[in-house]
Amino acid sequence: QRRLVMNNVLSEDFLKLREISCEIGNNIDLIQGAGGNSSLKENGILWVKASGCWLSDAIDNDIFVPIDNKKTVKSIESGDISDINVKGGHSLNKSSLHPSIETALHALMPHKFVLHVHAVNTLSISVLHNGQKYVSKLLHDINWAWVPYVMPGIKLARAVQSVIKEKPDVLILANHGLVIGGETSQQVLELLMLVEERMNRVMRKTIEIDNSRLLSIISKSKYRLPKYKISNAIAIDDLALKVVEIGTLYPDHVVFLGAGPMNILSIDELEGVINQPYYIENNPVIIVRDFGVVVCRDFGENSESMLYCLASVLLRIQPDEKLCYLTQEDEMDLMGWDAEKYRKLIQR
Repeated sequence: QRRLVMNNVLSEDFLKLREISCEIGNNIDLIQGAGGNSSLKENGILWVKASGCWLSDAIDNDIFVPIDNKKTVKSIESGDISDINVKGGHSLNKSSLHPSIETALHALMPHKFVLHVHAVNTLSISVLHNGQKYVSKLLHDINWAWVPYVMPGIKLARAVQSVIKEKPDVLILANHGLVIGGETSQQVLELLMLVEERMNRVMRKTIEIDNSRLLSIISKSKYRLPKYKISNAIAIDDLALKVVEIGTLYPDHVVFLGAGPMNILSIDELEGVINQPYYIENNPVIIVRDFGVVVCRDFGENSESMLYCLASVLLRIQPDEKLCYLTQEDEMDLMGWDAEKYRKLIQR
């Protein structure tokens, strides 16, 4: 029998949260690895995805933790969200799990259901210099708001707080992602699909190349080809190469693929370093110009999906578009953030 969460039993809405979370979590164009999060507000409790968990596991595993929503909002107002803790007294409470690093964002959205995704279509627009103007044409009949890039955490919460007064149903987070709110699971999912349809951008096609030499070079090394074929497009697309030579565009790129320009080598240069221990230790991803991408053999699924995301975003960007890159200060903040280190630590 389905009852209310307040009685420590799954409610109808909680089950719906798990269902839609699993659905979007299995769409790699919306969610990559442990990225993104979802939430439900019910009986004063904010049920939010735990940090480091995968939305694709929402049905099979207990990935949501209960938070006191009012206390969270007060913490935001006081300027300190470091004490946002899991609320005890619930049978679903897993004390070893930490709330999502973006819990404050969910608390501020007034909607019952909130989804935060790193959709590749939205990312490819949110990194543009004229991204806000671009979105205004696509979502002209939807109540939405643009949030300039700031560090996830209290800074992002403050930025969201400044636009939430208009009660937008959609937030476009510059260089970050997309947030959707709704009063029912069906409403929030349908709005997400509508925004995805509006924001859709066609990817450039890439040519097939002969990577037999690349395979021969890495055959006895600690490197292999990436899981997703599209990841190799970064090495053979001129615009993609130009972008990654300059820097990073969004947080998950920094956290899972590294800060600053990506490592690009010629095929001859690869042969010279492929078996050097120090080089291997410090370069889990190598872009081999005109040949493809290679990754360390222990390159995890989380990082694989982030590489897929990067290629998918880059192939949607057009040559005449001006991009907004993360600054070195942005990157250092992300790499030094304890919550991000925690999320990486517990990845499977």
